[in-house]
Amino acid sequence: MQFVGRQEELKKLRQKLESDRSENILVYGRRRVGKSELIREALKNADGVVIPYVCRKAPFAQNFSGLAKAVTHAFDESYVTFQDLAGLLAYVFRRASQQKVILFIDEYPFLREDDPSVDSEFQIAIDEYQHDAGLKLILCGSYMDTMQKLVESSAPLFGRFSEILKVQPFDYYDAAKFFPERTNEERFFLYSVFGGIPFYLLQVQNDLTPEENVEQLLIPEGAMLESEIRLQLTAELSKEENANYVLEKIASGIGKYSDLADNFPGSSNGVHHTLTKLVDMDLVEKDAPINAAGNRRKQRYVIRDALLDFYYSYLFRESTARSVLPAKRFYEMNLRAKMETEYLPRRFEQVAKEYLVRKNREGQIQPPFFQIGRFVYNDKTAHKNGEFDVVTEDENGYCSYECKYRKNPVDMTTVHEEEYQISSLGLPFHRLGFFSRSGFEGINPGKYPLISLDDIYR
Repeated sequence: MQFVGRQEELKKLRQKLESDRSENILVYGRRRVGKSELIREALKNADGVVIPYVCRKAPFAQNFSGLAKAVTHAFDESYVTFQDLAGLLAYVFRRASQQKVILFIDEYPFLREDDPSVDSEFQIAIDEYQHDAGLKLILCGSYMDTMQKLVESSAPLFGRFSEILKVQPFDYYDAAKFFPERTNEERFFLYSVFGGIPFYLLQVQNDLTPEENVEQLLIPEGAMLESEIRLQLTAELSKEENANYVLEKIASGIGKYSDLADNFPGSSNGVHHTLTKLVDMDLVEKDAPINAAGNRRKQRYVIRDALLDFYYSYLFRESTARSVLPAKRFYEMNLRAKMETEYLPRRFEQVAKEYLVRKNREGQIQPPFFQIGRFVYNDKTAHKNGEFDVVTEDENGYCSYECKYRKNPVDMTTVHEEEYQISSLGLPFHRLGFFSRSGFEGINPGKYPLISLDDIYR
């Protein structure tokens, strides 16, 4: 398949690889997010000697032996041997003073294991040879905890990287490039369920409907992507059951720390450890309102990953029904109505945020906003708290966007309802915009920003 997206990351990598100086590059991100594919694309037609090595989940001695073979093979010098990592790195750096050399070590945490002295060997070699050699060193890995610690101020390699790339999942727009022949409705559905991880998107079969892909890839017990979810969690979490508890609670709408800590099946600090890990893995994030960021009572945890959101919202607790019902029947009974009325409307708000961020970065929103998120308020008349889900803040104040995922176009009735609510609550919104699945009817586009589902994908 043709390489998709990542043009900015690709440009940065190629600039580093083509420079006339030593470069130390750190590339990290979640499992299956496409880090290795990005680097391989950058290495296509690269000048010089390229030494790629993928570390295994094996003892250091085994990985060191494999790395040594990769080095000697690249230089066609099988007679060369190395006693230790320091000697190997010294050899590679010295060769890089004579010709261009790119050393690409994938899954670096498997080489490092839990021994920071491995980092120190790289740091010593970099400090000794970087001014005399033009080595391009790329360290890549999926273990978020290990990779993020490499750039902490106390780490041996702190300050040694000339480029640090954290590869993120695709947003809705780049994810749609995997499905060029599908309708925008189908693209949105698939992104809402499978998210922006390239490996997940590649599992979608284009000869099946979006619903049929869910029935095949997720509903049957032990389905392929259910196994992927488990692998994602067990890779860095010692207790999968703790993660299951937290993720299920968050998916059900319980996001406050105190509520998550109630009845947690473990030690008193277990929920803190689990949440910290899930946040570090970019699976969960702490969400605070843009108008009450410092109010801890208003903060909550939310699931960042669409696949996890969908799975823990509708599938995790239904293992019995999934084991006794045909996948198609389960979908009809348990998912079809909820997708239309609950899940897809919720994900539509997330896609609206991603659209606004994309357009803001492109300079197409004036004035540009510097914050986006939810806005909370207290309705003193009704004696209840409420929130607007998609609000931006710019130099003029707040702008609220109402998102309607329904089959009928948004008309002036909806506009008047929103304006009345804002006015009656006395909220400081200087502008009101609308996102609509099915377009608009009878609304002046010069007065309100109007964005349809088709507009989002243009």
